[in-house]
Amino acid sequence: MFRLSPVEFHDSPIAGRGVFARRQFRPGDVVVAFAPKQERVDARHPQAITAAETRLTLLSEERFVIIPDTSVHGGWLCNHSCDPNASVFSDGEGRVQCTRPISPGEEVTVFYGWVTHNEPERDPCHCGSPRCRGFINFDLSDEDAEHAHVLEDNRVVLEEVLERRLAEYGAFLRSIGQEQVQQAIANTLVRMKLRKPGSVVCAY
Repeated sequence: MFRLSPVEFHDSPIAGRGVFARRQFRPGDVVVAFAPKQERVDARHPQAITAAETRLTLLSEERFVIIPDTSVHGGWLCNHSCDPNASVFSDGEGRVQCTRPISPGEEVTVFYGWVTHNEPERDPCHCGSPRCRGFINFDLSDEDAEHAHVLEDNRVVLEEVLERRLAEYGAFLRSIGQEQVQQAIANTLVRMKLRKPGSVVCAY
């Protein structure tokens, strides 16, 4: 039997095209596959590094990068919101899953969680939420890195000024159920401390 798709794809007031619910979704429901047609490559492969520049890729299982076939609509079209109603899960083939009730006609939004290095205003946010932070990306500067210290046992100690900043953002992430972004921040900070002088750390 023919089944109506639970979502549709059309122009979004946030940006470009978006994903919109055609039925009610409850927390825990899978809304849409991240990329119904995709390629999975080793995260260390040059193709994965190049594809990451599109900001459409998804790191899966810490080993693979999912590269969507953009000729086929999927969850990769979900727009960012600072108050999202869904989340992207990267295990397996990747999926977008509801985190709070979504009504028919409502846009399905996710939190991108991008972390950048010395690009504080790289990604302006247009989500329109009362909780909008103004920018999609959370930026770590060289000055931030000066307030972090990697010990011989690989523990990271933060000075108070950076600890306060990360605590404030961490509280925001917990309030929207996106605590996993804190790991990306920690990873980026360590990579900044270990990089060669003058080099730039690739953003997540």
